[in-house]
Amino acid sequence: MQTFGSRSFRCPLSFQTTLPDDFERNDPFARLIDGLAELGFWGVELNIADPTMHDFEAVRAWLRERGLEFSMLATGLTARRKSLSLSHADEVVRRMSVEHTQAMIGWLQGSATGLIVGLLKGGVSATAAEARQRLRWSLEEIFPVAAEQRVSVLVEATNRYETSVANSVAEAGEFVAGYPVQQAKVLPDTFHMNIEETDALAALRENLARIPSIHLSDNNRRFPGLGAIDFKRFIEALAALGYGGRLAIEGNARGGDMIGDLRASMRYLGPLLEAEAASRGEPTHVL
Repeated sequence: MQTFGSRSFRCPLSFQTTLPDDFERNDPFARLIDGLAELGFWGVELNIADPTMHDFEAVRAWLRERGLEFSMLATGLTARRKSLSLSHADEVVRRMSVEHTQAMIGWLQGSATGLIVGLLKGGVSATAAEARQRLRWSLEEIFPVAAEQRVSVLVEATNRYETSVANSVAEAGEFVAGYPVQQAKVLPDTFHMNIEETDALAALRENLARIPSIHLSDNNRRFPGLGAIDFKRFIEALAALGYGGRLAIEGNARGGDMIGDLRASMRYLGPLLEAEAASRGEPTHVL
């Protein structure tokens, strides 16, 4: 149970955003973080252009001072800035991508902050089967390092229009099978599931042991409640599965009004999360 003031959610709730290089002096970023805490968020997933430019403990301490946890390191921005791809046909690029991923794992060593492998997997390939094999080779070098450093690595299931590897939750599950469940995990995302899954409930059920968090994003890549996905039905399905992990909002703001959109989203999503707790006989409060 997650409780913040008048808000009580069963699943710890995070939000994905970008860490500015000058985050300690960046007033707009501080206002966003303070707004997240006020809305009842538990943590943040951070995209960081180059994590090694920062001290991990300093970032985590800065967030904790404002009531939030550093839940995940999102690697999409790093992958774009450094042209990384774990399934790239050019072996030089693939090796460089593996080494950068291992370095990011080292940056997180021993912490509860997980590493997301989404865009980092690589883009669309003309030879999908070969791309999948190259990702397997990369993960064979990454997961042992993750085990040594005691860091969880989450392979995100992302749709076919963005990548040729690990499109569905089941496919992501195949890439982590055989590795320690403590380090090798799967990250579903409702935006991508809306495209790829024929039975989302079955996909989640079959991989539940390896799912520590789920991204919530509407069908138009806006925040939950600002598109067409029925999140009431989705939250009820999670309750039926007995899901006890985290949830994280990821998406794009309309017109750049991040906090305004988050407030609108939480007016819709917050009562659903509280209603889910109520169905278990747990205390709830009105937003």
